[in-house]
Parts: sequence; structure tokens; C-alpha cells
Amino acid sequence: MRSLIATIAAAAVMVIPAQAQAIRSYEYVGCANVGETSIVQVAGASCADAEAAAAQVVAAPISGSKAALQAAGWTPLRAQSTEGDGEHDLLAVRKRAALRIRRPGGAPNLDGWEAGRELIFARPTLVGGRPVPKGAVVCSSSWLVRIKSGRLGGLSAAHCGGLRSDKTVQRRNVALRRAPQPGIALGRVKRILSRSKPLDALLTPVPSGSNRSRVAVVDRGVSRPPWIVAGLAQPTAGRAVCFTGRTSGIDQCGHIRGRQARGAERELSRDIGTRVRCTSITARQGDSGGPVFTAPRSDGTVRAVGITTLIVGPFRLMCFTPLGPVLDGLNAKLVSVPR
Repeated sequence: MRSLIATIAAAAVMVIPAQAQAIRSYEYVGCANVGETSIVQVAGASCADAEAAAAQVVAAPISGSKAALQAAGWTPLRAQSTEGDGEHDLLAVRKRAALRIRRPGGAPNLDGWEAGRELIFARPTLVGGRPVPKGAVVCSSSWLVRIKSGRLGGLSAAHCGGLRSDKTVQRRNVALRRAPQPGIALGRVKRILSRSKPLDALLTPVPSGSNRSRVAVVDRGVSRPPWIVAGLAQPTAGRAVCFTGRTSGIDQCGHIRGRQARGAERELSRDIGTRVRCTSITARQGDSGGPVFTAPRSDGTVRAVGITTLIVGPFRLMCFTPLGPVLDGLNAKLVSVPR
């Protein structure tokens, strides 16, 4: 996260952050356990749907969890081992519904791209399972997009990669982190918009392979269902927004600042060469690149607004790069989940 203490910003943007907006109810409902499962939970669908999926999962070996979920009509997100009790959680989505199943055994190697996950940017090549190299930078993942070629890519902040004086990328290699190591090596940064435009955004590869998912959701860990990305929204003054960052955590909420911040935003844009809008939400180092989105609706949907960019002033208020110009600059479309 860029940190900037600027006199002009202090005059117009430094205000005590507003209380976080209340998150509307979209939480898991507990359903009946099936076979060896110890947790079956669902949001946005019926327990009958969840229990039917759980029955297919427990009938399959752990290595067949992905196929079992897909056969039941669900798209796997990831699997994660629990601490010390020999079980693992499986997370999946189906359109605008989410599913969590806990069953015995070690977690299968099932994981993929979601907005709000931890990313590692480094100069050396990153290898899953090996230590994070010195000089690496930790940031957050953002929106899933489809570029003109039809391929998928993921967004984060351009300054996470960084530009040298000759405009080559300083930390070109990127990985999705599964602490304490780089978990999934993604490859090299594909495009970095700050090279030619006042936009703090870059495009990375997304995971590929049989056990790698790429889904348009915002991560909320294991115990809460992910937010479902339903489309794009404009960064209008006063709009209630939230962001997720690898340091600050999920559902950090407030609102976009209004006219009193416009002068500071213009000065910031001139000083750092990046177009930004500022909010009443605090942020911390490592949140850079994370998704900024509208206040969640009761059906669990959000709309993409921007990419977390920098911190301003002693109250550490978060400013972001609007997403619309980023999509235009990449000639890309936001991936969202259909109804």
C-alpha cells in the first residue's frame, strides 16, 4: 500500500472515518450432516441442495472432491485444512449461492483466484512450496477480467509490481500465497497500466490446471460465504463501499468522500501520477490491489468499484483507482456471476 502524508491532502481528506456500514445478512445456514461430514452449510440455496451435494462428496474419495461438487452442479473454490483435528473444509458456489462442507482427512490441492486473496510479487521466479524470496512485496488480489483474446486475467495494483526508471517491471513474478509460502505460482505480470496511463493497475495470469478455479467472488475466509460479483458500479460521491485486504481483512466499510475531497484527489493525482477517489475507510500496508465494492446486498451480491491504491494522512484513509478506466485501458470486461 502506498503511504502518502501530504499537506494538501490533509486539508481536504483527513476526517475521522465513518462507522462501518452494516453488512446485510448473507450468512451460512446450518444443514443436516451427511455421512462423515461434520459441517454442511449453505447460503442462497436450500438445505436440500446442500445435503445432496454433501452426499456426492462423501461418496467420493478426497481426491475426487472437485468432480463430486461439479457433478452436483457446484463450482469448487478451494479446500482448506482445519487446525489439529484432521478435517478440511470444501468451499463451492453455484451462481449466487455458496456451500461449505467439512469432512475428515487432509485437504485436496484445490485452490484458485478470488478477489481479496494474498499475492506475492518478486523479482526472482516464484516456486510453490519454497520460501518467499527477499525483497518480495505482499499485496492483495482484485477483480477477475476477460481480455480481448478471450483469456482470463486478474487485477492488482501496479505499484506492487513497480516500475524502474526505464519503465520495466521491477517485480514481474507473481504468486497466489498460501502462507507461509508462495502457494500457486501464476507467472509473470502481463500488463502494467501505470507505464502509459495514470492508473495504478496491473494484469496478472490466473491459476490454470485441473484443480485450479477462477471465480468472480470476493473472499471472506472459510466461515463466511464469499460475496458474489454481480457487475460494475460507478465511484459516485457518498456511495457506501467496502474493501477487502490481506492486512485489514474482510468487509472494511465506509463511503466515498464527496466534494470536500475533490481538490485533494486532484492534487494526489498530479503528485503521484495516478487517478484516485478517496474514502472514509482506513487501510494498512499490504491491502494494495484489493477489491473495492458496493455495500453488499441481502442476496450476497456486490458490484465492483475500484482497486485499493494508497493511504492518505494520519488517519490512514484508503484511496482507490476507479475500475471503469482500468477496464477501458486493458480493453477488458469484468467477469461477473449470472443470475
